[in-house]
Amino acid sequence: MSHPTDLQRRPAQDETIKYAKTLHNVALFTIVVCPVLALLPPRKLDIYTVILGSTTLYSGNYLVHERTGRPIWQHITGAKNRAIADSDLQPSKAQPTDLSQGLRHAREGLQKFEKHASSVTEQLNASQRAAWKAQREQEIKDDIEEGKGIADMITDQVWQVWNWGKKTEDDD
Repeated sequence: MSHPTDLQRRPAQDETIKYAKTLHNVALFTIVVCPVLALLPPRKLDIYTVILGSTTLYSGNYLVHERTGRPIWQHITGAKNRAIADSDLQPSKAQPTDLSQGLRHAREGLQKFEKHASSVTEQLNASQRAAWKAQREQEIKDDIEEGKGIADMITDQVWQVWNWGKKTEDDD
C-alpha cells in the first residue's frame, strides 16, 4: 500500500510564491479595512467588533513577522529569535568582527551628532524665546503709551489668537 502523503500533490514553486503574495495582500487589505468597518456606525462593542479587532491584530502580526522574522510579542518583550541566536552564523563574542567595530564607531558618531544637534536646538530655542519676550515687552510699552488698559490688551491678544494673527477690520 502507498503512504497517504504519496497521494498528496506538492505545490510548485510558482504556486507557493502566488500564495505568499496573496496572503500578504489580504493582510494589507484587512489591516486597513477592519478598523474602518469597526468605526462605521453604529459604533458598539459587540462580537463583530472584537472579531474585526482580532483580525486587524492578526494581520499586523503576520506583516511584522513576514518583514522581520519575529512576531509582534517578541518585539514588545525584546525576546530574541532563538533560531538566529543559536545558529553558527553569529560571530563569537571573543573576536569582534569588522562589522561590529564599524557599528560601534557609527553609534559613537551618531551620539556625538545628537549631542551637537540638541545643543544647537537649545541655543536656537533660547534665542527665539528671548526675541519673543523682547518683542512682547515692546508691544506692551506701545499699548501703554497709546493709553490702552489691561483689558484692551487682553482683548487684542485674544483677537489675534482667534483670527490667527490677522489684523482687525479697523486697522486696514
